[in-house]
Formats: sequence, structure tokens, C-alpha cells
Amino acid sequence: MAEIAHGVMLAGALAGTGATLARGRRLRTLDALAAVAMLAAMLDTALAGMLPGVAWAGILVLAGLAIGVRSRVDRSRDRASASPRRRRPVGLGGRPLDDLHHALALIAAGWLVAAAGRDVAGTTDETHTHVMAVLPAGTLVVLAVVALGAWVAVRAVREGRSGIGHGVMAASMTVMLAAMAAPGFAATLGA
Repeated sequence: MAEIAHGVMLAGALAGTGATLARGRRLRTLDALAAVAMLAAMLDTALAGMLPGVAWAGILVLAGLAIGVRSRVDRSRDRASASPRRRRPVGLGGRPLDDLHHALALIAAGWLVAAAGRDVAGTTDETHTHVMAVLPAGTLVVLAVVALGAWVAVRAVREGRSGIGHGVMAASMTVMLAAMAAPGFAATLGA
């Protein structure tokens, strides 16, 4: 099952990076750096193991936090420049939701990469007991991010051509996170 999960994880990372980099003029530097970091982390985690999982987790979490901060700053600028009549209520649609999912997916991927690195490093039974107690809560958080990604992808498909890039990126990150979480989720259900 781990080989299938690695293959799906890599396919999701490749698709997400491709969708991000294909945005052309609309590509933001931070999005490109986050996509490349995600792909490098998935390739290294699945194939090479050159950097420890904690290092990749730090990089992915920092990228997620940076995207979250950028989204917050962008929304503040939009509110300040919009006339009172043109303001839209913040809901479950639009660019802020895409950025929120992107940021949360990077953070969740970082958490999963760190957890995978911890398993590979060889831990004591006491540490495994502690990790098992925390795992169900973490699994629920990852499942929530997966559900949010599915929502973003479906909403993007409804937008038509203008939402295809966000839809592919959200769907690929959702599939990648689901593949990363599947072995731990299966172990939790089996335990």
C-alpha cells in the first residue's frame, strides 16, 4: 500500500506543480516557490531521503504560513481600496478560500512529512504510544483539509475556464494529502 500511496503522492505533487507553474503571467512568485518546494519534498521523501522530514516540514509550514499571511494582506488591501457599495461579504467562495486551502494543505503536508520522517528514524515504544494518542486528532485535521480541497476543486469546476487552474491545483493537493494520510489512517483503523 505504501508504494501506491507514494505513486499517488508524487502524481499529485507533479500535477499541482504543473498547474501552478502553467499560470503564466498570473503566477505569483510565492506560489511558484511553494509548488517547487512541495514537489522537491515529495520526491525526496519518496525516493532519496536526502533531507530529514523535519527539514521539509519546516520548509512546507513556512511556505503555508507565508501564503496565509499574503492572503490576509491582499484581503486588507482589497477592503481598503473598495468602495462601500462594491464590498462583498467574505464567504466560502473566491480567491481567499483558494489561498486558505493552499496554505492549510502545505501545513498539513509538512505535518505528514514530519510524521513520516519520525517513523523512518526509528523511535521507542514510548514515543509510538504518544504518537498514537495524537494521531486521530491529526487525522481529523488532515481529513478536514482534504474535504476543503474537494470543495475548492468542485467550486472551481463550476467557474469554468477561469477556475481550471485553481481546480487542478486544489484537486492535486487534495489527492496528494489523501495519499499521504492513507497509510496512517489505515493503521489507525486497524489498531
